[in-house]
Amino acid sequence: MDSETRACQNCKNQFTIDPEDFDFYKKIEVPPPTWCSTCRMQRRMAWWNERYLYHAKDVISGEKILSGTNDFSGAKVVDKDYWFSDNWDQNASGRDYDWERPFFTQFGELLRQSPIPSRFFLNFVNSDYCNNASDVKNSYLIFGCTFIEDSAYSDNSTRSRQLFDSSYITDSELCYESFFNKKCSRSLFSSYCEDSYDIAFSRDCVGCSNLFGCVGLRNKNYHIFNKPYSKEEYGHEIKKLDITSYSSLLAMKEKTRQFWLQFPVRYMRGLKNENCTGEYIFNSKNVQDSYYVNSGENLRYCQGLYSAGTRDSYDQFRYGLNSELIYECAASGNHISRSKFCFESFQNCSDTQYCFVVNNSSHMFGCVGMHHKEYCILNKQYTKEEYEILVPQIIQHMKDMPYTDKIGRVYGYGEFFPSELSPYPYNDTVAQDFFPLDKDVAIKRGFAWRDPDNRDYKVDISHIDLPDRITDQAIADLENKTVSCAHDGRCADHCTTAFRLTFQELQFYRLMALPLPRLCPNCRYHERIAQRNPILLFQRRCSCQGAQSVSYKNTAEHSHGAGPCQNEFKTPYATDRPEIVYCEQCYQAEVA
Repeated sequence: MDSETRACQNCKNQFTIDPEDFDFYKKIEVPPPTWCSTCRMQRRMAWWNERYLYHAKDVISGEKILSGTNDFSGAKVVDKDYWFSDNWDQNASGRDYDWERPFFTQFGELLRQSPIPSRFFLNFVNSDYCNNASDVKNSYLIFGCTFIEDSAYSDNSTRSRQLFDSSYITDSELCYESFFNKKCSRSLFSSYCEDSYDIAFSRDCVGCSNLFGCVGLRNKNYHIFNKPYSKEEYGHEIKKLDITSYSSLLAMKEKTRQFWLQFPVRYMRGLKNENCTGEYIFNSKNVQDSYYVNSGENLRYCQGLYSAGTRDSYDQFRYGLNSELIYECAASGNHISRSKFCFESFQNCSDTQYCFVVNNSSHMFGCVGMHHKEYCILNKQYTKEEYEILVPQIIQHMKDMPYTDKIGRVYGYGEFFPSELSPYPYNDTVAQDFFPLDKDVAIKRGFAWRDPDNRDYKVDISHIDLPDRITDQAIADLENKTVSCAHDGRCADHCTTAFRLTFQELQFYRLMALPLPRLCPNCRYHERIAQRNPILLFQRRCSCQGAQSVSYKNTAEHSHGAGPCQNEFKTPYATDRPEIVYCEQCYQAEVA
């Protein structure tokens, strides 16, 4: 079959369906999409609240509990342990299929009548205020993480300890304001570093130690802004830089950002890949137009599959882990197969379609909040024979009687859940991180929105009055005190307007000789992820101009000679970005 160009039902832009795409859709028996890949991605993301916790009412006990779903949605939230138990009738909300109404109308009603777990976490020890994580100990406000200890305000990290205000960290310890580091220790304000320790304000360094303000170094020690020093000289110069002072720290942040821009960046962040396009792709093969995938194979339009082993899938967002034949799913994974149009289909699920939060289940269609079940439709139990007769009839009914949302978009079989059915406000989901919208635009596009809570905190100390340096006296004076946030709710980052300094973090700041933060955890999070590369790809040419270069002078001979490099590629760096973007060959020539 030839490529085919279509108009996206949502944004009206043109998109192309390639022959290999048609082969995949035929293999899993779904019609081609009517939305472009970007709109499909945003739609899935609008169903995933990763970081926000609420106090919701447990519909069984009547008590207020911590939950990743709030009362705003009308969803019935129950304690996680109770939901996983056998103490309730999972089929109580089941209903017959109504052939007089669209499927999504019926599903939307079921979504607000079936109990769902308050949070998704396993093996927590002294870590109550965390979610979407497992094996977390002595930690606070940890999200999307596994095997984390003694940490706070961090996300999307694994096998690490003493992380504070850090994201995408692996096998590391004692990290602060760090991003996408692997096997690092004592890393401060550093990004994309690996196998390094005692580094500060450094980027893209590997096998290094005792660095400050460096970029693109390999196996180097005692460097400041890429200049070598002796051990004694290094210690003397570091004292003069003095980032124990908050005022000095602010100046150093801007200085290092400008210094980094003087050096080339690789066109994509990735390692050990074969035939891959996208960003943050590692150890993968035949992964196209994807973002943050680890050990994937034969994937397209996938994002956030950080757990290894996802294969033969399209349009999967979040999780993964030994999953296959997945299409248009979000937050699904852990040994699942043949899952289509599902949210939170996890842990040993197979043959699930249009399900919301199903665990250890198979042959499920349009179900909500069920575990260890099979052959259910809209939460009603059927025999295998009945199920196999009904499902094809329902699929045909979805085609014959599609659902139309409030702004006229049509949802038949083959579309992910309509955005207006999501139990999560758009600005609480990761969609807002990648595709930020203001309230009016979000509502106009069919998304729900949650206005900021009315906060009337009693502030004990203004951020302006915090000491310039951490001291033992400051720890004694500030523990559990409420501090005003410098943004004071004026940003679009879910600013809490005030925050508390816990004993755990104060001890960490003292250990690492760090000044106290002036922003609340939400504002710090958004400042940190601003360095994350965009999720969209652009076609451009390598920036290397050879001997003619003015912005950066090459330090080695390149394969293309003295003239400009002619290599082109897909990259997250748009042509108006300030970075110097090199192809793989030119980049390796400079950092080897």
